[in-house]
Amino acid sequence: MVEARCLPADERAAAVMVADHLDHFFRLVFATDDALVSPACFRYILGEPHPFGNMAMFARSATASEVASGAAPLCACPFPSALVFLDEGTPEQLEAAAGLGFVPAEKMPLMSVTPDTLRPTALPEGHTFREVSMAEADAWLHAVSEGYGLPLRVGALFAMDRAAVRCPGAARYYAVEFEGSLVATSLMYLHNGLAGIYAVATLPEHRRKGLAAHLTAEPLRQAWVMGYSTGLLQASEMGAPVYARLGFRTLGQMALLVHMPAEG
Repeated sequence: MVEARCLPADERAAAVMVADHLDHFFRLVFATDDALVSPACFRYILGEPHPFGNMAMFARSATASEVASGAAPLCACPFPSALVFLDEGTPEQLEAAAGLGFVPAEKMPLMSVTPDTLRPTALPEGHTFREVSMAEADAWLHAVSEGYGLPLRVGALFAMDRAAVRCPGAARYYAVEFEGSLVATSLMYLHNGLAGIYAVATLPEHRRKGLAAHLTAEPLRQAWVMGYSTGLLQASEMGAPVYARLGFRTLGQMALLVHMPAEG
């Protein structure tokens, strides 16, 4: 059994723990060989035509000058880029980002759930939920990339082989299979006594079937059996209602900003 942790009753303190879980996962698994990894900033630049292919994530304590220096290389990239703050960002941080041409995209909810609030889920007939083996790593990668609309090199930041080397045993990969193909994905990252859900993605033609909900809830039900008592995730504004219906509650928000290169 694991040493499970509960989130503090104070929502702000709880949101900090949810955001720190994501920050730890990104710094550990997403870091490219040339990534910047410092206390103030985590940044990678893949040179891919998607904001999440060229991204910086800033600590709550980052100063305005650290935001400016950490984000500046993204502006030199000829592709869209993104900034993420682990909370809503201070006025000084947001002003520094705006000075470089970054604009607000959305405020991403930080959410949590416990065994007593997680609601039942089910799959449509003909669909199967299961854990994915390393032999299926390529199929999982293609499914998560297509489901998120990511270039394959960006989707590969979630790849099973990366996690197997960088956090062996801590990341578990799941999918829903339909007619022999993986049509939806998720992964569960176990860290600091908390079970985090990431990479929930569904192929466009298989959406609105409840697959994402099941791929969120079923790994957590497995985590409860292992001794965990708190599940968490960072949602998009669009996805948050799905998780709320599952029993998740919103504790705080993370600011996402994007920069689009000038045309021509």
